[in-house]
Amino acid sequence: MKTKRTSTAGHARPQPAQSLLPLWLRMGREYNCRLQQWQLPINLTIPLLKLHLHADISEPAALAEASSLPRQTMTFVLDALEKRELAYRTPHPNDRRRKIIQLSPKGRKLATALYKELLAFEAAALQSLGETAAPMLHQLVARFTDALAAENRRHA
Repeated sequence: MKTKRTSTAGHARPQPAQSLLPLWLRMGREYNCRLQQWQLPINLTIPLLKLHLHADISEPAALAEASSLPRQTMTFVLDALEKRELAYRTPHPNDRRRKIIQLSPKGRKLATALYKELLAFEAAALQSLGETAAPMLHQLVARFTDALAAENRRHA
């Protein structure tokens, strides 16, 4: 198998020539760099955006799963979001043991601004691909993501 050398943190590591992992990691780093201007850690940003974009996610366990965070970490995340007055927990109407998470007005405003910023960031970068390649990239990434999900289901 052919390998290619890529540099990560000053150490060269062999990578399979066809691996997309270095690109996904680099893409994540670029998104994180853009998000740093908001001075909100990524482990708070992702749940904030999930709450903003998905009205069906309203309980800590569901938010943890949607954000790819352990449930134990979600308690810390929710504490931090509440401390920053971006979200709050209220009792579940039918079960005293459960909580419902809601964005505060300040959290909604921030999430809306973050989302708009990310869409503009992507749109500017996609312009460099041209009118034809940008939709093709979207289709390929969607198909690849579906294939990854199928592999996860197959090995679950």
